[in-house]
Amino acid sequence: MSGEGGSSSSSSFSSRRDLLHAMMDPGTASSLREAFDRSPSSAPSSYRHAVRHVKRVRVCVSNNENTRILFSMLRVLACNSTEIDHISRLGTYSAGPSTAAQRLFGLPVTGAPGGQPSSSSTLRTCRDIRYPINPYNERRAMELLLDITGRALSKYPTSLAQDNADLLDETAYPKYSNKRNAKLQVRGEKEVLHHFALWARTAMHVIDIILHELSEERKTDNGGARAATANHNNEELEFDYVIQAMEDDDDCHFTILRYCSDVLGAVRRDELGKHPY
Repeated sequence: MSGEGGSSSSSSFSSRRDLLHAMMDPGTASSLREAFDRSPSSAPSSYRHAVRHVKRVRVCVSNNENTRILFSMLRVLACNSTEIDHISRLGTYSAGPSTAAQRLFGLPVTGAPGGQPSSSSTLRTCRDIRYPINPYNERRAMELLLDITGRALSKYPTSLAQDNADLLDETAYPKYSNKRNAKLQVRGEKEVLHHFALWARTAMHVIDIILHELSEERKTDNGGARAATANHNNEELEFDYVIQAMEDDDDCHFTILRYCSDVLGAVRRDELGKHPY
């Protein structure tokens, strides 16, 4: 992303800055403006640095509204200039949202059960990207999530394994004591961070498989014969095989499984249905 940003013009960064200002709250927008104004040529890394200090989403080991807001913000932060332009066009409409906008922003699809057309002009925000923009953006968003969880875990003086070992010592950490309760609280925070780190790593692996399948389809659609290579025949490089393995794994958390199966599975179907590649 930084490479693409570095080759863009200053006017392009100005429009991105204004869009981000419209999509975020005043406090975040102010920090973003400062980041862009300081160094337009390095704005992408600068605005990420600014956001990480002013935006916090509290999540748990679940798939709830805060989880969806977290993923939405990650998708916006992972956008390159083309993707920002894409969601900005979809995010503002005066004659009702397009089907693409309805799906991207999690709106009821017109014509579907419960679907309602919109007659008013609306600006969606960075909290409303409820569907992956594309597999490449989603992978970058997962990389960002992995980086965020890693940095958060690095700030603790002890590891999760050390906390588990400490809690076995009821002499040093007596039951119902404030010291033990504090250790339990911190351990819980680390368990949430490890959960989302695992989510990010798993998603990146599944997205890589999807991108591999898309590459093979692209070769076929371009007139080339699909090579029956060992790599292609390897079931571990097939989406359905990986999802089935996750379903058979009792240790795979259902929120991660559902995301990979339902969300990434829908992205895969969408991309496979696009022509030409």
